[in-house]
Amino acid sequence: MIDRFIATCCQRRGIVWMVLLFVTAYGVYSWKQLPIEAYPDIADVTSQIVTQVPGLGAEEIEQQITIPLERALLGTPGMHVLRTRSLFALSLITVVFEDGSDGYFTRERLQERLASVNLPYDAKPGLDPYTSPTGEIYRYTLESNTRSLRELSELQFWTVIPRLQQVRGVADVSNFGGLTTQFMLELDPAKLDSYGFSLAQVKDAINANNISGGGSVIDRGQQSYVVRGVGLLHTLDDMGNVVVSSKDGVPVLVKDLGKLAYGNVERRGILGKDNNPDTIEGITLLLKDFNPSAALAGIHAAVDDLNANVLPKDVQVVPYLDRSSLIDATLHTVSYTLGEGMLLVALVLLLFLGSPRAAAIVALTIPLALLIAFIFMHHFKIPANLLSLGAIDFGILVDGSVVVLENILRRREREQERPLSLQDAIGATLQVARPIMFGMAVIIAAYLPLFAFQRIEYKLFSPMAYAVGAALVGALVVALVLIPGLAWLALRKPRRMPHNRVLEKLTAAYGRFLERMVGGKRWVAMVCAGSLASLAILGAGIGRDFLPYLDEGSLWLQVQMPPGITLDKASEMASELRRAALEFPEVSTIVTQTGRNDDGTDYWTPSHIEASVGLHPYKSWKSGMSKQQLIAKMNERFARMPGFTVAFMQPMIDGVQDKLSGAHSDLTVKIFGNDLDEVRRIAGKVANVLKTVPGASDVAVDVEPPLPNLKVELDRAKAARYGINAADVADLISTGIGGAPIGQVYVGEKSYDIAVRFPPAVRSSPDAIASLMLTAANGAKVPLAQVASISTTSGESVIVREMGRRHIIVRLNARGRDLAGFLAEARPLVAQAVADEHQRISVEWGGQFENLQRAQSRLALILPMTLGAMFLLLFCQFRNLRQPALVLLAVPLAMLGGLAALHLRGMTLNVSSAVGFIALFGVAVLNAVLMLAQINRLRSDEGKSLREAVLEGARDRMRPVLMTATVAALGLTPAMLATGLGSDVQRPLATVVVGGLVTATALTLLLLPALYYLIEARQPARHRTPDGEPYDTL
Repeated sequence: MIDRFIATCCQRRGIVWMVLLFVTAYGVYSWKQLPIEAYPDIADVTSQIVTQVPGLGAEEIEQQITIPLERALLGTPGMHVLRTRSLFALSLITVVFEDGSDGYFTRERLQERLASVNLPYDAKPGLDPYTSPTGEIYRYTLESNTRSLRELSELQFWTVIPRLQQVRGVADVSNFGGLTTQFMLELDPAKLDSYGFSLAQVKDAINANNISGGGSVIDRGQQSYVVRGVGLLHTLDDMGNVVVSSKDGVPVLVKDLGKLAYGNVERRGILGKDNNPDTIEGITLLLKDFNPSAALAGIHAAVDDLNANVLPKDVQVVPYLDRSSLIDATLHTVSYTLGEGMLLVALVLLLFLGSPRAAAIVALTIPLALLIAFIFMHHFKIPANLLSLGAIDFGILVDGSVVVLENILRRREREQERPLSLQDAIGATLQVARPIMFGMAVIIAAYLPLFAFQRIEYKLFSPMAYAVGAALVGALVVALVLIPGLAWLALRKPRRMPHNRVLEKLTAAYGRFLERMVGGKRWVAMVCAGSLASLAILGAGIGRDFLPYLDEGSLWLQVQMPPGITLDKASEMASELRRAALEFPEVSTIVTQTGRNDDGTDYWTPSHIEASVGLHPYKSWKSGMSKQQLIAKMNERFARMPGFTVAFMQPMIDGVQDKLSGAHSDLTVKIFGNDLDEVRRIAGKVANVLKTVPGASDVAVDVEPPLPNLKVELDRAKAARYGINAADVADLISTGIGGAPIGQVYVGEKSYDIAVRFPPAVRSSPDAIASLMLTAANGAKVPLAQVASISTTSGESVIVREMGRRHIIVRLNARGRDLAGFLAEARPLVAQAVADEHQRISVEWGGQFENLQRAQSRLALILPMTLGAMFLLLFCQFRNLRQPALVLLAVPLAMLGGLAALHLRGMTLNVSSAVGFIALFGVAVLNAVLMLAQINRLRSDEGKSLREAVLEGARDRMRPVLMTATVAALGLTPAMLATGLGSDVQRPLATVVVGGLVTATALTLLLLPALYYLIEARQPARHRTPDGEPYDTL
């Protein structure tokens, strides 16, 4: 059937060309529709539940908010892990779901469970925007030389953010820094006492005068009127003219009791950029699974519109972290390496084939196979990124076409004087069609392990498996359907064929080598033993990591300062950090986020800074340093600054690590236990042990120590005597001291909170707070100190839980050595340090350690299954057991070169290099299949003896084997040598393929024929099936 199909395609070439023309046009269209990104979204499906309760401490938040929500959520279907953080005024719950979970479905399940929980204080838990941990695609600052921070904040909240939220694909835009304006009444306690009013009376008066009443509809004649009463406050004057009560017949107004002004929500965070210590930024979040390129195009258009038409001329939206620059840089790297690879492949084809026509025909396979892959990617929603396209080896794509054309060219070279008939071309194609099909099937089967990966590694490499698989199928179709017809048209006329003298001499030398060596046992045994011994030595000495460093072209710093410092002091230290970073000419900009944002969804305290460090393009660095060397230099500089502990990360991977392990680092050690003082002591002990391990950097206890608290505790007996209850005291603290909003003012489309609080002078010390007045049931004024005890104590700043258990995290990064080697040394030391503590605590490692273990266990399971599938395919081709086993010998031979190349380049064995081995196995096996298929054909079809068939078949296949291996190796050589942004994942993969093909090809050409001869010489005569096909009993 396949024979007839190939013959028909050769005879009906016009139809084939028409179909392929349509495929080309549709492939170009599909390419334009593909979502383009730098790296795949490697994060799990996650959701965060944010609950804010102003005034509650960490322990109260945990007890009254976090634990009830935690218990309701723990049974959510598909949940992988649940983590919580309880801190002042905020409960933050992160739920990570299993692979393959539908994001919208999981959010529905969470909403159902949240609806069943009744929380105190009218607390309302809310879900975060539906985005990904890698979804921060565009960060900008609002800049002006003439406007105040309040004016910029107004423009940000009411102009810029609403415009950006209109862009398709934007899940939300969050703000950091600036001022959130309030209509503020600062009550004078002395005036309040003189008029005999309480805080509650003032609040009630303002709210009673800030209300709209709706009437009905009245008819006047034939006209209807809607009756409405409008009594809303709109200005500070309106608020000041509210009557609280009357005193001796004279109305007492709100403005008589204190000072009215535009105030702001108490700041929890400050943003600094370069030399500006206090500015404002916006963070644009991508809707999960939306095309980032389309969203970024919309964001750029919106920013251009804002800058040109909407904002005042002296205000500009200035981006400082734009994902499109990372996409452009990685696309440039991919297109550069692919373009160079394509050029090298074409040159090799020209050198080996000696005919420009033949080289052009084979090279035509590359664009057609890619266009077929684009069609597949478009319909199966696979994005174009560094891995799905950057890992395609053009050399592998042309392998089938090379073999087909080389076989037709061989016929042309043997009979140069007579015209080549179409039947000759069809016959030459059919000779190699079956081995090519099985060889390509084996290559595709080699990529099956990528579908067995999970979580991060699956999201990274499965697009590559789909794209490469589709491209290989497309290349196979082109090789069998288009190439024979085109090759016949190009070579049909009699002509003298050019001779490659170097190749002819190499073939002759190869023939002499085979004649001497085929049949020799000792040298074969020695080579096999030497290869296996070298493989064992290289394999044992290779370091193991999870992933190579995924360079994003920028830095993200996690900076810890002394706990308990004020926000103003933290802002001063942030300015010092920025000045130190800008001393490096490689740094283009630095933005520091000190504390947390005003909406409270970050869990940091003022003693923590997150800093985005923008870098100039690497090519412009005059120092000649690498990024890792710059990190080392910056680390040295920051280490000289007292009070700073700096950890280096990158923006996207930082968010992923936070969701993966609950900390902003590559590795975590989690110490579980209920007694936080004891757990903190053990965590400090573990951190000190880890600092002694070579390669450990950025080691820190991730949870801040307890902070001083001012505790107001009600004496119920004393309060009862005055008729004062706990709600009165709570209202005094939350409103009068904390500034909790009591209502809202609407101004046009804008809305602002109303806050009533005491001035800083009467709420800034324990004595001042103690003398604040409460109103007794009989109207008498009672100081707070008479009904409550006020004392200083220490309380937890943050309480971290995972799956219902309290714990403290020690975070660290491993630098300068492989992850597996680091863990092999660190884990026993940590276990020894906590050996006596296991009755009170338990210790778990997390982060990249989990990923490494998971990837290794999956590979250990799936690789034998893949080799089994390859063996089954080879059995279908050879119909015996010994020849498939002989072909699979190419696998360890290929590994030998791959491991040697990794050692030579100082690389480790990671998921990227493991994928390189997978690709390498397929190509190595294809070469072995081609050689054995030719030898078998000579024995069965032409009746040659075993030795003659081995010698002639190996000589015949030397050129195609050398060609396929050379084009496959050279196709990835640019990727192996690339240093641009985004080349980090390509380099290990390409290094393995290039190095492995050197040994695999050498040993396939030199060792395989001799081994085949030795094995086949021991077998009895071959049998034949009723249809004439040969088969063996073994």
